[in-house]
Amino acid sequence: MLQVAVAAYSGEPTASLAEAARSFVSELAESCREAVLILGGYRGLMRVVADAAIAHGLRVVFVVPPAYEGDSYPRGSVVIRTGLGPRERSSVLVRSGDVVAVLGGGVGTLFEALLACSYGIPVYYLRMAGEESLLTERFAGCLPDGVVDARLGCRLRYFPEPHLMARALCREAGVGRV
Repeated sequence: MLQVAVAAYSGEPTASLAEAARSFVSELAESCREAVLILGGYRGLMRVVADAAIAHGLRVVFVVPPAYEGDSYPRGSVVIRTGLGPRERSSVLVRSGDVVAVLGGGVGTLFEALLACSYGIPVYYLRMAGEESLLTERFAGCLPDGVVDARLGCRLRYFPEPHLMARALCREAGVGRV
């Protein structure tokens, strides 16, 4: 079983970003049938990912800060109410994943990607043409080779297509049919 921590925007995504997230989940469900998705809440792009995962029969776990505890969550999902602030909750989310999938977002998403690097957790990072307003996209433009810290061996693995990212993630994790 592969545990995929998903770092994603809590705001409303564009139609193209939402479609990319659904494509990622669809391929993940096909390539890693036993994958578990771990999300930081049920808002914005995270909601799109969760709904797609549930529709494909994947398990979904939410690791939420106090501000999200009163939100409604989908039936069958697991909600972990950490009592921790967003930054501390992000540490629990990231450390719970075997890998981190970055689907685009703001400072919280970027923080989770960098946190994963600091822990030595592989980071798979979707680059989205046309989404330059996202902080994660602008940040990736500053590191075209993906190397965050050569001393740590930290490198963001960029992918131009969500289905390619899902396949690589499953293949390199050694699970699934790919």
